[in-house]
Amino acid sequence: ALTNIKELRLKSTGGLTLTSNIDSLKDMKFIKHLSLTSIRDLNTMNLSVIAGLTNLESLDLGECTDFPRNFGSDILVKLEKLEKLRLEKGQGNCHTFEILDAVKDMNHLEQLELVNFDIKAGFDKALGACQNIKKLLIIPTYISQSATTNHMVLGGVLRLQKTLSHFVWGVTLELLRVTELFVDQCEEPDKKDKKEKKPVGNGDSIPVLKPVPLLNDRENEIAPAHDPPQVEILPLPNLQKLLLQSLPTTRVKILKIPFHATWRQSITDSVN
Repeated sequence: ALTNIKELRLKSTGGLTLTSNIDSLKDMKFIKHLSLTSIRDLNTMNLSVIAGLTNLESLDLGECTDFPRNFGSDILVKLEKLEKLRLEKGQGNCHTFEILDAVKDMNHLEQLELVNFDIKAGFDKALGACQNIKKLLIIPTYISQSATTNHMVLGGVLRLQKTLSHFVWGVTLELLRVTELFVDQCEEPDKKDKKEKKPVGNGDSIPVLKPVPLLNDRENEIAPAHDPPQVEILPLPNLQKLLLQSLPTTRVKILKIPFHATWRQSITDSVN
């Protein structure tokens, strides 16, 4: 009955529980757009069914944390017509590098959205290898090691300077608040009385592990963190300026959003 369906989107703010597997998808040979972003335990289902949907042009998947290691190599790469890929909640042991390794070989794939993904050391080079990506949205999870996370995102994006047409970087309000507290705690006691002189918006800064990646880094290894870590507190206007200078042909947007709204963000909403 659903064999001719072209588009299927299943989403719920509270999460969906399926009473069966997703095997019935295999009959949807003509489907072009599939979105399964809030299905609980999606990782336990037969994800290999998706590899057979070879007419897919866009794919959105959530709950990616426990996807199998071969998700990229055995499933994603089979989707030769795929143009847009959105993956949500890739945390903990998520095989992000294996996914990016598959992404870089997908010739038609031009748009990548990673929402609430843990960004680990090595992400910059893995992302930088994806020279096919023209539109990119990244909203990292900012739970710990935020300075390293931002260093990796910046380093990865700068490696895509020749190919990227659109870049949206989602920064959570929670990170901005924590960073502001960190800065306040580090200020000398005599400055504490002068808080009222702070310029408006002073709290809109993010931590970036030094050295802040610039294009002249080339392929240099990231210096090991010192003890205590050397962190640059980078105001968002400075970050925007750095990105615009380094990515002159890219439309750049830094998105300030509360965590609960991260799931609703997309490139289309942000840059148009």
